[in-house]
Amino acid sequence: MKLLTISSKVEADAILEKYIEIFKKEDLIIERNVKKSGDFYLIDYILNNKSNEKHKNMKNVFKHYMANGIADVIIDIYQENIIERLLRYNLYYFDKNEKNKIKANTLDYLKKNDYINTEGIIYKISKKSRILKSIIDFLEKNDSINIEGFINFRLKYYLDTIEDAIDKNIEDYFAEREYKEFIKILQYFVEIQEPKRDTVNIIFSNNKYNLIDEKKLAINNEFLEEISEELSEIDINYDDLLISSLITIAPRKIIIHLDSGTNNFDIINIIKNIFLSKVTICEGCDLCCSEVSSHPSKTY
Repeated sequence: MKLLTISSKVEADAILEKYIEIFKKEDLIIERNVKKSGDFYLIDYILNNKSNEKHKNMKNVFKHYMANGIADVIIDIYQENIIERLLRYNLYYFDKNEKNKIKANTLDYLKKNDYINTEGIIYKISKKSRILKSIIDFLEKNDSINIEGFINFRLKYYLDTIEDAIDKNIEDYFAEREYKEFIKILQYFVEIQEPKRDTVNIIFSNNKYNLIDEKKLAINNEFLEEISEELSEIDINYDDLLISSLITIAPRKIIIHLDSGTNNFDIINIIKNIFLSKVTICEGCDLCCSEVSSHPSKTY
């Protein structure tokens, strides 16, 4: 008895094979016929005649098991192929390395965000669960399935999920590239500045900061007053003012002191990216007012 025919442009037999093992344990003889027809691999699954009499509902049981295998093929193989195809046709102006980076980021994003919203339902279900249901519904009325055709005509929501993931990671890629270019510009400004202080201590406390020089004197002189006047008419936040101050002062060394409640991780990382080896995180001193064991700085 013929159970099912699966056709695809990829060699899916290895993934599908593991779903046959359970039937072997039940002493069911399922023959598999694999052949190539044009661009497609065709796999026919046939139940040996000796098993027909004992298992009248075998075809439906087999289809339900194989639906899991088909879902795995779609997620493990086709998902990456779909991403590659979309990047190839829609981002032809990207070079190979850029496409590979976006592909890797998109695959990682889809793996971490394994849930998709279902229309009309407020909760989320996993991508595989929804794909699996679609396959089972299809196989209840059909004895053969073309995986490419099924994806294109029955899994539009899944294709939309992949396209949305690609769009997000393209945006993130451009944002990251712009950030790196911006950091390079700031690094250049630091390099051309004449250092106005040998050392600047940045003391973060309750998400505010104070700047102290190497003599432990507060830096609140003309440097910062000048910056404040220049930026008074510009929409600039507290962190931007700190970066501008440090670039203007251009210290040879920056020491960052933290208290246990500090969560200024983003601005601290920006400072480290701009000033590189000039930055150190203090491991406890009289300016910190606490031991390093209470600091989150070790996670940077």
